[in-house]
Amino acid sequence: MPDYFYVIRLILLIGIALAYALFDLFNRREVPNLFAYAALAVAIALSVSYPVTELLIGAAVALLVAGLGYLLYSRGLLGAGDVLELVTIALLLPLQPAPLLAHVPQLSMPFVLSVFISAGYSAVIVLVLYYMLFARKSPLEKNFHVKKERVLTGIILVTAYALLAVMMYALAGIGVIGIAVIMALAIFSGMMFVFERLMNYRMVSMLLPKELTTDDMIATNLMSRSDLAYFRRKSRNFGRLATTRLMRDLKSERRKIPVYRNAAPLAAFFFIGVVFSLLFGNLIFLVI
Repeated sequence: MPDYFYVIRLILLIGIALAYALFDLFNRREVPNLFAYAALAVAIALSVSYPVTELLIGAAVALLVAGLGYLLYSRGLLGAGDVLELVTIALLLPLQPAPLLAHVPQLSMPFVLSVFISAGYSAVIVLVLYYMLFARKSPLEKNFHVKKERVLTGIILVTAYALLAVMMYALAGIGVIGIAVIMALAIFSGMMFVFERLMNYRMVSMLLPKELTTDDMIATNLMSRSDLAYFRRKSRNFGRLATTRLMRDLKSERRKIPVYRNAAPLAAFFFIGVVFSLLFGNLIFLVI
């Protein structure tokens, strides 16, 4: 007999991840608070009915994800919605199930870890292709030039990945698919490192402080020292994350700030990670 309760959890998992992705793609990267908290509440309510072991594992993983996510959020590296989505995923499916299309042991690893790995892998490839080939050019990039040091480091990075692939082929006997996965990551990671600043330029919009919204990520890494010093004099709350206090302090300021308004929709990559992990399992185990 099929486990209908488990099927319902999978349907909710895919549906919630898809909804997050659609909000991120078509709602200016803004996920409604009502939806985010409702999805989390549903996940919590369902988790109460899990077997005790799964309940405890799910709660532990969710708390760990929430703690790490908050640290990243407080530093402006993740949005609040991204953190809530990962916690919801961790609660809906605590452990990586047997993949549907691959016969690879999963060693009872957390499902959210598989999602994060697959999402990160897809993001590296898609971001390089999009921001290098299709994204609108930014006025900020007019003075951009490729530094020789970055090119050299990128070459070293790709070479290191290639050596890793050779070692894994010799020691672990990975196949052609595994080597292709590693080398694709190598090439796109190298390109991302070399063109990181150019890609960042194409992710930002120059906004007046009054145009900021809560949880906007400020591109402090692209600001000059003089601009950073200027805004820090204006507000002790100035940092990577736009807060209500910061917006209040700068509401009459006329100098523009670079903000990651054109950044990648992370929820779309989390959705890819959810689907891939359900079909093929943890990417690392698949490669090995």
